[in-house]
Parts: sequence; C-alpha cells; structure tokens
Amino acid sequence: MATRRLHLKQIVRIAGRIVIILLAILLVTGLMMWSTGAFQKKIAPGSQPVKIVQVFHGSTAVAHVQALTETIRAVGTIKAIAPVQISSRIVGRIIYSRLIAGSAIHQGQVLVRLDDAQLKAQLAQSAAAVLLAKAQLHLAIIDQKRDKTLLATGDVTSAAMDLANTAVASDQANLARSLAERATAKTVLNYAIIRSNINGIVMQKFVSVGDMVMPGQLLAKLYDPHKLQLAAVVRESLASALRLGQKMPVHLEGLHATVLARIRQIVPQVSAQSRSFIVKATAEFPAGVWPGMYGQLLIPLGMEHILVVPKTAIVHVGQLDLVTVLQNGQLLRQTVQPGRQLGKWREILSGLTAGQRVVVPSATSHSGSLGYNLKLDRVKSAILNMKMDNQKYHISNFNSQISKAAISKSPFRIGISNATDAAGGSHS
Repeated sequence: MATRRLHLKQIVRIAGRIVIILLAILLVTGLMMWSTGAFQKKIAPGSQPVKIVQVFHGSTAVAHVQALTETIRAVGTIKAIAPVQISSRIVGRIIYSRLIAGSAIHQGQVLVRLDDAQLKAQLAQSAAAVLLAKAQLHLAIIDQKRDKTLLATGDVTSAAMDLANTAVASDQANLARSLAERATAKTVLNYAIIRSNINGIVMQKFVSVGDMVMPGQLLAKLYDPHKLQLAAVVRESLASALRLGQKMPVHLEGLHATVLARIRQIVPQVSAQSRSFIVKATAEFPAGVWPGMYGQLLIPLGMEHILVVPKTAIVHVGQLDLVTVLQNGQLLRQTVQPGRQLGKWREILSGLTAGQRVVVPSATSHSGSLGYNLKLDRVKSAILNMKMDNQKYHISNFNSQISKAAISKSPFRIGISNATDAAGGSHS
C-alpha cells in the first residue's frame, strides 16, 4: 500500500512538472506572437489611399513610356594601339636620363645617354687604322707603277710585277676593312644616345642614372596618346552582331564620359575558358584617358520601352522612394522602385503605370522653415501611431493628432476638401 502511494506521488509530481513546462512554452509562444503583432489586425500589402489634399507649389508631369536602345555592356581596358619599348643595344652605364613616368616627349628627343668614353676611343683607333691603310695603299701603288716601268725595260721579272699587283689589292682590301671598322665604331657610338622615335608619353621607366644596362634590356615604355583603343571582352553569342567599322558608344567610368568608337579589330579566336573574344575599338578619347583605365563597350541589341518620370518627382524618405500622384483632384503618395537615370528622367520599374500624373515640386516647395518632406513625414508619423481599424483612413478624422505634429503652418491643408480645391493648386 505504501509503495502504491509512493508511486502515485511520483506520477503526480512528474505530471505537475510537465504541466508547468507546457504552460511556460505556451507563455513564451504567446509573448513572441504578441511582440510580432500576431494578435493585431493586419493591413493588406499595397498602396494605402491616404488622401492628402495639398496646396503645392510646382508642376505635374505624366508618367510615359519612352523608347530606349537596349544595350549590353562589354567590359574592357584602354590600351595603346602601338606601344613603343625602348631598350639598349650595347653595354654601358647610364650617365643621363630624361625618363619620367607620365612626361610628354617628342620625336628625336634624347631619352638616355650612356657612358661613351670607350666607344670614342675605339672610334679614334679605327680612324687611325684608316689613315695607316691609306698610307700603305699609296706606297703599294707607287711600287706597282715603278715595277711596271721596269718590266717594260726588262729590269724586273713578271713574278715581281705580280707581287706588286697583289700588294696593291691587299692594301685596298685593308683600307676597305678599316673604313668599315670606322663606320661601325661611329654607329656603336651613336647607340650610346637613345632617342624617342615617336611623339608621346612615357608610360613606364625601368632604369635610373647610374644603372648598368645590357644589350636588349628594356629601359622604358612609350605610347602615343592619340592612338588608344578599348580592348573589350565580348561573349561569343554576340559575334554575329559585330562587324569591322561598326560604330558604337564607349563609356569611360572614371571620367563619367561616353564617346563614339569604331571597331578596328575583332580577334579571330575565342577563349575556351570564358567563351568570349576580344574586340578592339578606337575613338577620339578625351584628355585624361590613360592606358589601363576601365571602359565599357555598349553593344546595341534592339529597342526597349521603359516607363519614365522626371527624376525630381521622386522623393527619398528613409529607405523608400516615393512619388506624389495627382488622382481625382487629390494627392496620393505611392512607393515606387526606380531604375536607371536617363538625363533628367528616371526609369520606374514598379509602382506606377503609364498615364498617371505625378507632382514635380519646384524649388520653392522645398524651401521654408521646415520643408515639404519634413512636414509630410510628421503627418505620416502621426498616422502610423494611431490604431487603424480598416485599410482606408481619412486624415480629417485625426485633426487633433496632426495638430500635435506642429504642421498647422505647413504649405498644405489637411482635411476634407472639394476635389476642385485640390485641383486648383499651382500647377505651373
């Protein structure tokens, strides 16, 4: 009997713990649902027709469809059409350098000068060898003439005459060799002075004064700023849409500029990894364009139709983009999703339909002690703090609440008004 009672007590104790745990879970769940507003009436998604009758200062515009050329942006890099690499032909130490990255140079200007003392000595040595060869040739010619005279009288043999002719020919060859060596020494001496062969700009330099350079060593890179091109990577599916000589825009992101370019080369090889090929386009690029800058080739695909409104009609409130729509003589605020900016127009992706009239505030409507947007935000805050019982609310029911928002002197009226009063605002 005692064992049964003990067993029942344990069961009751366990059941009590389970009930407590379940009650705690229900309590926590209820608190979480209450904090997330699960017990409050929901407002269906969409625009809420909060009617604001306003005397506004500005104009209106109609949201309309605009035809726009649809393009694909192929990214690329600005490169020199024919970059020039300056290198040395001889061994020498640099004693003068005009190489400064970014500096302008002209054709024929001395860029680098090498130590030429040894080269000048070699040139003097070859010049002396020329003089010696000329003297030896002169003596050989005199001997040849004398032996020729003596051969006629029989005083010398034919063998002696042959030796004299051979000496003249040998000295002539020696003179020619000496002249060639002197010309070579002059040429090598000229290699000590490295000049620019174009009018351009120093892109990179790799040596400085005092450095020892070797034959073939790269000293600097030059380019002509008037001969630049955009090398863009284009996917292979667009190959049929491009042709040599075709003109299309190139956008330079760094300069916020767009220029008209012409396709000069389509590299006839597709990358197997990226399935793309290289398209090179030339243009009259503006000042400030450098090799290596980022650019985009705008490839036209066809026409697209987009909905646009004046960009000044869109008001940013927090993280929302809003427009004021004039509908049936009343002003309604609607949330929109803007897209691209096209000059003074802005693309609307959603939130408006073609034909709707939107308010374009003037400069005066944004002036004043508080400003239009701030006053309207106070109205919205007052409305959001109220307990809404349905989806349609008229602001005139909450005049007492709005008066606390300190907007009684705002340039717009809140309350019930005739449609003619709202339409009679300044629509300049």
